[in-house]
Amino acid sequence: MTQGTTAPETNNNKEIDLLDLLRRVWDARRRIVKYALIGGAAGLIIGFSIPKSYVTTIKLAPESKNGSQSGGGMAGLAAMAGINLSQGAGNDGITAAIFPEIVRSTPFLLEFAEIPVTLSAPKGKTGVQMSLFDYVTEHQKQAWWKYITAFPGQAIGWVTSIGRDKAEEEALPALDSVDLFFLPTPYRSFVGALNKMLQVEEDKKSSMLEVKVTMQDPLVAAVVADSLVMKLQRYMTAYRTQKTRNDLEQNIRQNAEAKLRYYEAEDRLVAAVDQNRTISSEALRTRIERLRNEREIAYNVYNQTASQVEVTKIKLQEETPIATVVEPAIVSDRPAAPNKMLFLVGFAFLGAFIATGIVVGKSLLVSASEAGTDTDLNSAELQA
Repeated sequence: MTQGTTAPETNNNKEIDLLDLLRRVWDARRRIVKYALIGGAAGLIIGFSIPKSYVTTIKLAPESKNGSQSGGGMAGLAAMAGINLSQGAGNDGITAAIFPEIVRSTPFLLEFAEIPVTLSAPKGKTGVQMSLFDYVTEHQKQAWWKYITAFPGQAIGWVTSIGRDKAEEEALPALDSVDLFFLPTPYRSFVGALNKMLQVEEDKKSSMLEVKVTMQDPLVAAVVADSLVMKLQRYMTAYRTQKTRNDLEQNIRQNAEAKLRYYEAEDRLVAAVDQNRTISSEALRTRIERLRNEREIAYNVYNQTASQVEVTKIKLQEETPIATVVEPAIVSDRPAAPNKMLFLVGFAFLGAFIATGIVVGKSLLVSASEAGTDTDLNSAELQA
């Protein structure tokens, strides 16, 4: 009989404990609200301490090449010149998926170091002009706690720099003479900081590229985004047309050599005819005929190389990619971060959650202590 009544009593105790727990939480509501207000105030302090950042977005639509239609109406002329325009068609060697990796590469990021930028200024005033390298390395605002955490390292650096020659420390090599294998620390810091500010994403559904630049100055963000798009277009053009440009240079050189040989053969023929007008012999006629044949061969080679030059120029024009700017760069008038309301709500909820956790934890400890005391009393009574 005693074993049968144990389960209901246990469930009843659990229900009573749950109600008691809710009552304790309700009784501590003022403390919970206090913690929520403290958390909200902390969130506002953090939100106002984080520097504002602005985002400029540009959308690109890269040209899609159809390998089956490569060459177009130039296929006949290309075949006559000995060039197959459809050879290697459909393989551009570089796709939109690789552009995010290109933007993160060190050589590509270093090209932005000397870009001139102008900081935003109130109406009627002129903004300060500087290079992007100076802006990223010397004019970036940080939250106050980052200065505190960075102070020990700066102090150590200041102590270790005592006695060094300041001229040697401040000397920075020119960008065109920088050795990437031994990249100086200032350039390394610039690349690391800029890498977090530039972002290129591919929309696989629309095959479009989305370029995002995040800066603390909206005007600088728009200028850098526009420069990034132009550099991507130049990189795309240089990469996809490299082989054709090399072929064009080689064809132009061969055409110049063929032209020189043709003119020399023609001069030899004219000189032989003019010097032997009054002489009539079979040997002379044979020699003149041989010179005419040499001139004809030289002319055919010269004509063929000239055709190759023209066809290669057309091929280079056809292979030059075009990226249409769907959404141009626009100077943002509202910061993208930080979201102060999100900090307020999030930290207020965190404060309320911590206060509730404290109340629940204390209640569970008290309940466990009381349950232990009751157990001891029951055991003592049973023994008595």
